[in-house]
Amino acid sequence: MTGVILAIVLCLSVAVKAEFPDDPKPCKYGDGDCIVKLVNTMFEERSSVADPSLNLKQLDPLKVETMTISQGEDKSPVAINLKFTNNLLYGIKGLRFTKVKGFDKDLTAVHEIKGVTKVFSMVGPYTINGKVLILPISGTGQSNITLANMKAIIRFSGKAVEKNGDTYLDVDDLKLSIKPETIHFHFGNLFNGDKALGDNMNVFLNENSEAIYKETAPAVEKAFGNKFMEIVKDVFSAHPYAKLFAQE
Repeated sequence: MTGVILAIVLCLSVAVKAEFPDDPKPCKYGDGDCIVKLVNTMFEERSSVADPSLNLKQLDPLKVETMTISQGEDKSPVAINLKFTNNLLYGIKGLRFTKVKGFDKDLTAVHEIKGVTKVFSMVGPYTINGKVLILPISGTGQSNITLANMKAIIRFSGKAVEKNGDTYLDVDDLKLSIKPETIHFHFGNLFNGDKALGDNMNVFLNENSEAIYKETAPAVEKAFGNKFMEIVKDVFSAHPYAKLFAQE
C-alpha cells in the first residue's frame, strides 16, 4: 500500500547514489513519467533488501511489529479491536506504478502516487474482540488477510527542514486510499479454538468481505498510513531533497 512511496524514494535514492555502473540517471523535478518508469524498472530488483544508508527497511516482506485497527463507532455494524503483532506484509514487490504527481521543487506541495498490485497479504499473530455485522467475534492466533487486485492512491505533504546547510523534506501528513477487488480473511483459533464456530465465522467473514471492508476501510487506511509515514519520514531524512533529483 504505502510501499508505493517507499519504492519511489528508494529508486530515486539508488539512482543518485549510482552504486552500479548501469544504474539509470535520476529524474528531473516533477517528471512523473520518468519516475514511474524508473521505479517500475528497478523496484522488483531492489525491494527485498534493506538499505541502512537510507534508513530503509526491507520492503518485501515488510515486518510489521505492531498494528492496531480499531473500529468502534456505536452505529457501525462492525465494531472491533484487531491487533497484529510481528506480522509480515507480502506483495510490495509486485506493486506497479501508474501515475505520479508532485515531486517538484516545492517541498510543501501535495505529492500523489497511484499504483496497483495483484496480491497483498499480511500474515502473522493477531488478537481480535468485538462484533462483525452483529455477530460477536473473539480470538487469538495466526491470521492471513489477502487483498487481490488492489488499487492504491497515496497523497502526502510536508515542510522544508534545514540541517547542516541542506534542505530536507519532513513528511507530516499522509493519506492512504486502497480499493481491493476482493478480500480473503482467515483467522485461526477463533473462539478459544472452537473449530466449528471458527470455521463458520471465517466463512461468514469471506461471504460478507465487501460489506466488512466498506465499514472498516477508514480504520484500515489510517492504521497503515500511520505505520508507513514513520518509515517515509526516516527515508526522506537520509538525503537532502535536492540530491534525489537530476541537477538542472
